[in-house]
Amino acid sequence: SPALPVDKQSLQEVQTALQDRPVWAACSTHPGEEAEVLKAHAELLKTHPDLCLILAPRHPERGAEVATLITEYNLNYSQRSAGALPNAQVYLADTLGELGLWYEIAPFAFIGGSLNPVGGHNPFEAAHANTAVISGIYVTNFAESYGILEASGGARLVKTAQGLHDVAKAWLDYSDDLMAAQKATGAVIQQQSSQLDDIATQLIAALELEENND
Repeated sequence: SPALPVDKQSLQEVQTALQDRPVWAACSTHPGEEAEVLKAHAELLKTHPDLCLILAPRHPERGAEVATLITEYNLNYSQRSAGALPNAQVYLADTLGELGLWYEIAPFAFIGGSLNPVGGHNPFEAAHANTAVISGIYVTNFAESYGILEASGGARLVKTAQGLHDVAKAWLDYSDDLMAAQKATGAVIQQQSSQLDDIATQLIAALELEENND
């Protein structure tokens, strides 16, 4: 997949609002997954009190529902669709077309559709931004992609909110490990792009040969 678009002005505004706060993201989440993510985030705040979670549900029209859930976990939030910038424990990113922005900002992200048997979403979109990936185990739609990223060290697959918390905390606590995971995702993208170029070259050569034979 190509790199997702990023609006440079929005990027600057959000980064300025975050200042030096640590941040992570949960993107393309589905019903049932936000609760697990918020449970993990609440635990992470005990050791990283300035941590900001960027929570981007797969379907932005669920913004009000997710906002209610955030308050049920006794967390405060600011909401992207209301024009707010991140100034709370959770930044509810309930808009369309800004996924690339959140991957650009967050050093690591949970990708939804994977803690429940939805089938997962494309991890290469995050990898283009050198974002390390956490995912549930239900990734049948992108099994090969996750296999490559997991083998490289750029992705970790978990079964529960506790597993999500444990990986996130490890990456927050050990910056060298997080940087290694980020570097791995970037290397995978470079490798996959190179393979795509090689395949295209082979196809062009084969088509030219067939044309000459005709």
